[in-house]
Amino acid sequence: MSVRYLILSGLGLALAASMPAWASTPSVAQGKELASAQGCAMCHASGGMAKPFSAYAGKSASALKAAILDPKKALGASTMMPPYQGKLSAAQLDALVAYIKESGH
Repeated sequence: MSVRYLILSGLGLALAASMPAWASTPSVAQGKELASAQGCAMCHASGGMAKPFSAYAGKSASALKAAILDPKKALGASTMMPPYQGKLSAAQLDALVAYIKESGH
């Protein structure tokens, strides 16, 4: 093992240890911003044409992700919600799910 490897490994560990906990977890604020930017909030706001986000807060993360990525498959053919498969990164999807789950509190 070279000295260079040990130094770089130590630097990586030091950087990882100094990162705040929130840096690796989905942000509810990012999810809220994304819901607004993607137009989700327009339909899922109180009084909108779809159930509000808070109605889905008790669903599992995997159920929410399935509904977001392929709503016709997860929710039924009659849903008007567009699919987001290939339109959201994994981090964006996690943030959106975190926001939806938090909306029930």
